[in-house]
Amino acid sequence: MRRRLARPFGNTVSHARIVSMLMGLAVLAMLYQRAKEPQFWRWMTNESRADAEDNQTKTSPRPDGVKSQANAANTSENIVPGPNETDPEELAKLRSNLKSIQDRQPLQPHEMPAYWRLLGWSRTRPFAELEKGAIRDVPYSHLWEEPDLYRGQPMRIKLHVRRVLAYDAKENPQGLKKVYEVYGFTDNSLSSPIVVILPEKPPGVPVGTDVEGDIVFVGYFLKWMGYRSFEDKKKNAPLLVGRARPPVRSAGAGQTGGWELAFLTLVGGVFALTFLGWFSLRLLRRPRSAAAGANVIAPERLPDNWMSNTTSETRSELTSSIPDIVTVTPFLAATSTVEAPVVNPATPPAASSTT
Repeated sequence: MRRRLARPFGNTVSHARIVSMLMGLAVLAMLYQRAKEPQFWRWMTNESRADAEDNQTKTSPRPDGVKSQANAANTSENIVPGPNETDPEELAKLRSNLKSIQDRQPLQPHEMPAYWRLLGWSRTRPFAELEKGAIRDVPYSHLWEEPDLYRGQPMRIKLHVRRVLAYDAKENPQGLKKVYEVYGFTDNSLSSPIVVILPEKPPGVPVGTDVEGDIVFVGYFLKWMGYRSFEDKKKNAPLLVGRARPPVRSAGAGQTGGWELAFLTLVGGVFALTFLGWFSLRLLRRPRSAAAGANVIAPERLPDNWMSNTTSETRSELTSSIPDIVTVTPFLAATSTVEAPVVNPATPPAASSTT
């Protein structure tokens, strides 16, 4: 009979499980490498990746002869000399203009002096200098609850643009022919819109009602402006005036995006292979009861010469259990010669004689 090996630890591990285990270890290694990068934890500090890349680009040294995008943008900036908040007289004039500001109302004519004054301040200095003294990422709820605290303050926000409109500017002290009204939202404002007024359109951002892009805005908060939505509902949005530029992308930003795509593809492949392996094993695995019954052979299906396959010792044990036919035969013959008397039921038995 076929010998069966005892496996105290179960069946051997299949190749599919070994491959899945190795791929799982590779995924853990990639997660460990990703977790070591500072950008992976920016969400805990409410700082977007683009902002982190901007800061890293500014602080990291550049090789000789290589200019960053921010430096290239500074060389093409249109700087207009003039007073700004550093001048005490100009600051006093702004405070006088801000007294007539009314929040949660459309922009009024008497609010235009403060509007043009703040827009002019943003054009008097390079973008980097203006950005250095700005407040970063003011919470949307704080701006709603305390607008007077932030009115006239320089702010820096990362805006996800969804709408850009161009208007012909009326006669103004800045001598501008066009102004651009940009609608978008930030990471902390979610779906609530923010409106910014720009004297120049940033490169790479088209004009239209269905736009997707990002800009870095630095400017001054003016008021909460009331407006009518497409559903003819009254809504409010913070209105800021200033300047904007595209976000600076470092050389490793594109590589990081490709790395994330490869990582997601690998994770999806691991799950797909694991599912296919499990499904294949379910189809190919036979029930344990059927496998045990397959090893049992019915007596009537045994071949005639099954004794020829056994060893001499096994054969002797089997033959010793068979009774001796020679010793039994004489007893059977002796008993077979004895004849029983025949009794006729019609003849009465003879009477016994008495002496």
